[in-house]
Parts: sequence; C-alpha cells; structure tokens
Amino acid sequence: MPPPPGIQARLDWAIRTARDAGELLLASFRTDVAAHGKDRGIVTELDRRAERLIAGSLAEAFPGDGLVAEEGTGRDATSGYRWVVDPLDGTTNYVAGLPMFAVSLGCLAESGGATVLGVVHAPVFGETFTAVRGLGLRGGVGGPGRPARPGPDDLGAAVFIVNKAYHPAALLWAVAGGLMASVRAFRTFGCVSLDLALVAAGRADGLVLLPADPWDVAAGLLLVEEAGLVAGGLDGGPDPTGRHGILATSPSLFPSAAVLLDPSPLPG
Repeated sequence: MPPPPGIQARLDWAIRTARDAGELLLASFRTDVAAHGKDRGIVTELDRRAERLIAGSLAEAFPGDGLVAEEGTGRDATSGYRWVVDPLDGTTNYVAGLPMFAVSLGCLAESGGATVLGVVHAPVFGETFTAVRGLGLRGGVGGPGRPARPGPDDLGAAVFIVNKAYHPAALLWAVAGGLMASVRAFRTFGCVSLDLALVAAGRADGLVLLPADPWDVAAGLLLVEEAGLVAGGLDGGPDPTGRHGILATSPSLFPSAAVLLDPSPLPG
C-alpha cells in the first residue's frame, strides 16, 4: 500500500532536518551549556535553537503543516498534517555530557490523529531510526548491516529499559518493581524517543515508561508499532499519547510483563 500523498517528501525532509538539528547540538555538546529549570525538567538555549531550526525549515518546506514543539513553538495546520517535535530529547543527559539524547519528529494526520511517520535521530551515535505507517521500520535495526537480535520468549531472559519521565524515581519502583525483579536486566538511559527506537530495533526487549508528553513518544511509538511490537498503557489500555505511561515489548512478552505492573500509584 503506497503512503499517503506527500509523505515521502515529508520523510526526506524530516530525516534531513533531524540530522541538521543533531549537528547543531553536537557543535556544543560537552561544552559549558547553561541549563534552566522549567515546569518539568530543564531547558537550554540549545533546545530552543534546535527548535527554531526545525520550525523555520518546516515553514519553508511545508508552510501548511501544523507544529507542536516541546519548547512552545506552535502553528495551526491547513494541509492536514501536524508535526509533534522534541528538538532535544534527553536534555539532562546532554548537559551532563552523556550521549543518550535525540531529535524526535513525528508527523500526524489531522484526520484521525494517527502518526503517519516518525524520525528519531541520535546524533552522537550517528543513527537515524525512521518509520512510515504501513511500511515498517527503517534504519537502526540491529546496527549497520545486521538483522535485529531475536528476542527471548520468557521475561527471565529479557533486558528492559525503564524510564521515569518527569516523575520521582520512587514512583517508577512502585509501578514497575515487580517487573524489574523478574527480568534478566534493566537499564535506564533517560531519553524516551531513543528508548522506544532501541526497543523497535531489537537492542532491548521492552520498555516501561511512566506518563510522558506527546512530543516524547509521537515518533517512537510508530517505530515500535511498525517493528511488529506491542505498545499499551501501564493501565492495560491503549495509549497513543503516553499520558498513562507505556509498556512496549514483543507480543509474546507483553501479557506476562503487563501482569507484573501496578498502575495504581500513577497520578490521575
């Protein structure tokens, strides 16, 4: 099934622009970047500069496309497409000099609200993960020239990523402690979009994410879906927004992982 009209041009633009934003971020990586507090997390001038780069490029390439970006840039859509953008996902890592940060661009169809393409670019690693709805995951699978690692059939052999998002660490343990005690290992990297991309590419066997914002997950959830994996809310229902948290893993592991989660401590 061919993609909707204009999607290939938008995918090409998103890959190019995510890499341009990544180059901007790399130019100041591991320098003295000042961070300032905001309602949730921190923000730097690099977040804002990367967002301006993406917004300006979008306005030139697709002036009718809408935009919702983490640092507040917004524009209504007249073309039927709306972008949900995190210009620097993993700001805390970036400021600390840790390499786990990414640029995330998701494009949604205004009719129905489904994400139709997603791009997650990890500048330090030089990897770009992409997906178009119905056409599968591209890039990043297993690494250059390698197939994805076959996933295990039991939780005791699985490696899961966990991410508390903006919440206290104690909440993550309250919700996911049973699962973390049951898997072979768990890792925390602090970059939601990259976490989702790594699971989609078979580098990890699953992700538990506490409630997050749409720009954190818009692109990454499509990567997971197009990789043939399952993503649902921590409350057991579907959650394409991340507002109820996310469990993402293989169809074979999802039921046994879900029963070990306790969503009752989650706010709201």
